Amino acid sequence: MAAPVQRPPPAVDVIESEEIVQWLSPALLTIDYSTRTVKSTVVLAAFLSFSALFFLSLLVLNVFPSFRALHRKHRVFMSLAICRGVFGFSCILLGSYAIFKSTNLDRDVVFGRNVTSAMSMYFTVGFFIFELAAVVISDVCFKTFSKMLITHHGLALLGYGLAVQLEANYSFGCKALILEMSTPFSCLCFVLLKAGKENSVLWKVNQMVLVHSFHLRSVAECHLWYVTYQNWAYIQDFMPAPIFVLLYFNLVLVTFVMTPYWGYKKTQQLFNPVDWNFQENKHNTLSNGTFKKQV
Repeated sequence: MAAPVQRPPPAVDVIESEEIVQWLSPALLTIDYSTRTVKSTVVLAAFLSFSALFFLSLLVLNVFPSFRALHRKHRVFMSLAICRGVFGFSCILLGSYAIFKSTNLDRDVVFGRNVTSAMSMYFTVGFFIFELAAVVISDVCFKTFSKMLITHHGLALLGYGLAVQLEANYSFGCKALILEMSTPFSCLCFVLLKAGKENSVLWKVNQMVLVHSFHLRSVAECHLWYVTYQNWAYIQDFMPAPIFVLLYFNLVLVTFVMTPYWGYKKTQQLFNPVDWNFQENKHNTLSNGTFKKQV
């Protein structure tokens, strides 16, 4: 009878050459990121930072006449899109680091973590708390119900929150951040549409990059499945069951439903530049009555 697979000790050693947070401050490498105080502080800092960016964006939009003339709901959605764009740029950096840099995340795909991955996970939890709070509040104010967005980001928050609580799955969590690569270009797409620039060269170039980003998302998703294949026995034996279920439910969803659908819709939008989030009828009223996810 084969001996049971033994779980190695968690890979948590700080290897300075593998950390990118030291570029911000070397002192960040000396903090104990497993404490509840540190986790809460980083999550709160991310939440407050995106909240401040949201209100700043609202103020800046009022400076431009073309944006000031928009319905308040449109300006709120645009400010949220700007926040998502900033988060997306951060995820491109952090996700690329997790995929292309060999670290503790690769030595132990279930329990491996380091300072940069811990900061990334806490930062992500803070963003999703902000995102859900902002969407729910806007739904209440504008009498809408963003069920798809709330469900999608609610599952993401639950998955990242559980990972932080159980200190597991930092590897897949950080690598999956690269899937937000489409978000900054989606943000610019929305802003250019509302500025009346849908026929400009900039909009067309941005839209082509946006469509291609969904092709690259599929490549990244295949990478996550390949990592699963390589480490299946270890994942099956040691990954906490709630995290396992959420991870592969979300991975199946984005691989076979969300990415193909969003890629198809953005390809359509390249040739038919309309905003499906707010389609207005001849009476200038909202025909869909809700916010849909702008990806």
